Amino acid sequence: MFELDERQKSIALMVLCPISLALMGYAVKMSNQSPVALVLLARFSISALVYTAWLGIRGFNFREIRPSRHVLRTALGFSSVACLFASISLIPLSTALCLSYTVPIFSYVISVCIGHIKADFRFLYVVGAVAAIAMIVQPSADVSLFGALLGLASAFFGALALFEIKRISSTEGSDAILLMYFLYSTLALLLFSFVATDTNGLQHSIAVSAPALIGVGLFGLLYQFSLVGSLKLVSVATVSLALLAAVALGYGIDIIAIGAQVSPWAMLGTALLAACIGAYSQASQS
Repeated sequence: MFELDERQKSIALMVLCPISLALMGYAVKMSNQSPVALVLLARFSISALVYTAWLGIRGFNFREIRPSRHVLRTALGFSSVACLFASISLIPLSTALCLSYTVPIFSYVISVCIGHIKADFRFLYVVGAVAAIAMIVQPSADVSLFGALLGLASAFFGALALFEIKRISSTEGSDAILLMYFLYSTLALLLFSFVATDTNGLQHSIAVSAPALIGVGLFGLLYQFSLVGSLKLVSVATVSLALLAAVALGYGIDIIAIGAQVSPWAMLGTALLAACIGAYSQASQS
């Protein structure tokens, strides 16, 4: 049987990571006829089912999980994904992905504010990122301000989730953290759907958007697996730079598949933002 060595495996995972992220975003874009709660439910429920089955096959001891320790991490991670999906529905896919990818910038600012680190030359990259965001969301860029704010909110909650994951990882394993994230999010969405979702026309919406909803779940799970696998083999900075390819793929999807008009200012701002994030990631690892 053909097997990949560690280097080949890391390359394959880093290629798969941005592709699956961009394709998940495209599936979200194509499912815009469905309520956001339904799209999120597809994302998390498929992951929960597949991941639970996979852990069961591996003989994972589910009794070792401490459920109460995963509530805040789930709330933060879920908020990040919800804001990203909502942002994708309102603005070009590439712009939403790039704005949501400002997580390292928010992490740096939060770390400085809470005293974990002192401000240094990386602050220049933060300034550059702010300038890039201004270029992306200016009126001439034809980008919804609310959609852009949702993209940034996704990054903010994502940064907070990283701090919470770091906190609980001392007592909880990565399998438990991922599993409870999927399960809690699925349960919360099921409850919300029963209580708040208008069921009129929902069956038709599911039928029309079924392929896209399945794509959201499967590509989302594929992204999660490839991301975790990449992080086990290479540095965070390397994975971060590889993920910037998702922005380029997003532009291709926007222009070719969706037929969206992308402003030159938005493209220039996105390139500057990607450069600032990449430079920050490299500086953080040096």
